[in-house]
Amino acid sequence: MFKILNKTNIDFQSKRHAWMTFSGVVILAGLISVVFQGLNLGIDFTGGTALTLRAKSTSGSGELGEENVRQVLQNIGIEGAEVKASRSSEGEDLLIHFKEENRSRTVEALVRYQLDSLHSGKYTVVADEQLSPTGLDVFRDMSYVAIRTSIPASDLENIVGRIGVDEPKVARHLTEQGESVYILAGKGHDPISKLREALRKDFSNYEFEIRSIEVVGPRLGSELRNKAALAIVASWFLIILYLWFRFDLVFGIAAVIALIHDVAITLGIMSIFGFEISMTVIAAFLTIIGFSVNDTIVTFDRIRENLRRYHTMDFKELINLSINQTLSRTIITNGTVFIVVTVLLVFGGEVLRAFSFAMFIGSIVGTYSSIYIASPILIDYVNKTGKSLAQKMKVKSA
Repeated sequence: MFKILNKTNIDFQSKRHAWMTFSGVVILAGLISVVFQGLNLGIDFTGGTALTLRAKSTSGSGELGEENVRQVLQNIGIEGAEVKASRSSEGEDLLIHFKEENRSRTVEALVRYQLDSLHSGKYTVVADEQLSPTGLDVFRDMSYVAIRTSIPASDLENIVGRIGVDEPKVARHLTEQGESVYILAGKGHDPISKLREALRKDFSNYEFEIRSIEVVGPRLGSELRNKAALAIVASWFLIILYLWFRFDLVFGIAAVIALIHDVAITLGIMSIFGFEISMTVIAAFLTIIGFSVNDTIVTFDRIRENLRRYHTMDFKELINLSINQTLSRTIITNGTVFIVVTVLLVFGGEVLRAFSFAMFIGSIVGTYSSIYIASPILIDYVNKTGKSLAQKMKVKSA
């Protein structure tokens, strides 16, 4: 096996209590932040709307900016919205989160629902960038959807007339390739339609495209919050059972304490820096748990082998030996993960920022906890009980 380090002899465990104290201080700082500052829960847990909007200047006027979008949101009555911007060669992507009091649907959603109900399969949606800009100013302060269809114009007018929007309108328009399509438009009452209409009106030198919409109700958010907590706790319980079967109960308890430590530190640091906690971040926590327990099991497996091989060795020295023997493997595997999540954190964009930050912290803490949390618990257990783990485990073959 390829190794970076050969025959290291680092005394990790002589400073174990100092490192455990350091972990306690970090966890306490995170706990204080959670109590007094709270967690920045995303719409997955609180309910609301997450909208990704792409703004592209048609006149080379530069970036639209977060502050301009916040001002527009306030002007249409949406308070407390969060706006984050990321830039790329394709335009400026704006990630907008807000609590949605009005549950009304967007003009596009209402139109497409009617089309699917009455004329399923008889139309295709035409993207905004395919439309000719000539004559499109008529719809600047309206929400609309462009479709390619053979449905009669009178039927389309009936659809727009029945969905309950202001100033319903159906008109012919051309694409950039000269193809004739229909535009079904109106002024919607939902927050997303109002936002887009206001942006088009106030910033006519920009093209706006909705990239994604995610709407979560408060009840569903509460259910997701409970299920997320249950998923993490269930993973801890199953890990205890597995390690109890594979090694011994004390190994399972030590590993789960290390995992609780990993999640607590990561969550606390995210609270301190104000990162949003979403279902994507919960996925990161579960990934951290799997990543950390894998590293811990590798160390525990080497400890078990050495218990069989060195019956009379001092247990603290045996732990140090086991960690040193797996150190090269730890650097290679965990170092690779660390490089990947660092690249993701730097270049992943605003949408993945919270996820990549959680993975970045978790990859560091998960490696650290295998050495300075899980292993020291075994040493303190042996020192305080005077029991031999070699005899207690009846040292089974791997």
